[in-house]
Amino acid sequence: MASTLNRTWDENRLKQDRLHRLQDEMRKSGLGALWVNGGVEPFYILGTKIPSCQMFVPQEGDVIAFVRPRDEGYVRKHHSNVRAPLVPTVRSSSASRDEPARRTAQGVLDLMIEQGVGSEPLGVTNLDVEQFLALQDSGVRLANAMVVLENAREVKTQDEIEIYRTMGAQYQSAFQAFADAVRPGISEIELAAITEAAWREAEGEEVCQINVCAGSNMNPWRRWPTPRKLVEGEFVGLDFHGRSFAGLRGDGSETYWVGGTPTSEQRDLYRRARDYVVETAAEFRAGRNHADVLKSVPRIPDRYATQMYNLFVGHAVGMTPSGNPALDMKEPRDDDSLQENQVLAIECFFGEVGSTLAVKLEQMIRVTAGEPEVLGKLPTDQSVLS
Repeated sequence: MASTLNRTWDENRLKQDRLHRLQDEMRKSGLGALWVNGGVEPFYILGTKIPSCQMFVPQEGDVIAFVRPRDEGYVRKHHSNVRAPLVPTVRSSSASRDEPARRTAQGVLDLMIEQGVGSEPLGVTNLDVEQFLALQDSGVRLANAMVVLENAREVKTQDEIEIYRTMGAQYQSAFQAFADAVRPGISEIELAAITEAAWREAEGEEVCQINVCAGSNMNPWRRWPTPRKLVEGEFVGLDFHGRSFAGLRGDGSETYWVGGTPTSEQRDLYRRARDYVVETAAEFRAGRNHADVLKSVPRIPDRYATQMYNLFVGHAVGMTPSGNPALDMKEPRDDDSLQENQVLAIECFFGEVGSTLAVKLEQMIRVTAGEPEVLGKLPTDQSVLS
């Protein structure tokens, strides 16, 4: 798999487009600047993963990255505007954190004044209590930067779409390795290890979350792999979140048959779930109101509804496991519409409360004006469909 990946995206253009989208959202929200601490944001804004980083994002111009000296060398390979932290990290557990927080707050205020936005609101995220209070005491008007960041990431850039197409191939490879390994006697933990190895072989960067659940562990969904060994005549489900290139992550689920002859109940459940995902995905078209989409997706039997609607019908994937848009039967919002080049996971969990039998499926799509683009068609189990 590693030798067949086709890198069709431009990393420099990707970084520029992301910053332009973010700064556009800042201007729409009336924010003079952002002060961002860690999280996935350095990966999104600077194009590289950094263990510890603070960023000052102006309305116009380049981002200033404040990184530890030990990280400066490799960060500069991705981003040239790098400085030492405003205040060295306080390491002593007994030392007061208030004074360093006040000095950092003054440094941020000085940057805002330098940029000519000293009187405008500052968007912040991932601050500890001392930092938040220090900025507040400095007279800076604070706002939640996460809203702006999520809005910027909601619609994918042309290069992000190309990465998702490549990620689809990575997902196919990892899920095929899982499917090929399914057999009676293998454990959930062993299947998880095989899947993780296949993801790395496909040049996936990180395994963010992996659920392997077999038989009675599928309903209720156990989530974390256990030493339980698979038994002939049952299902096993995989829910996988892998981070690929440029910090983007995916989300996919599939259910496979362990062996033997499926019962009519098992076949029927799998077909119902498969049909639901395919028909639901077809309803996700650009311009459609979220509430209207939820009204038009297939109706499901009441016995599955309780657990199915603990999930989203469809949710965004990107730098984080979810975000905007998120279409939820329990909260059918009518104040937003789907947009072209949003990437979502259409998910399904069919299982009655009190039963151990369940099927979990999830498929990534790109929203278009017409039929959605399927991003990585996961290998299905034809032995249950036939």
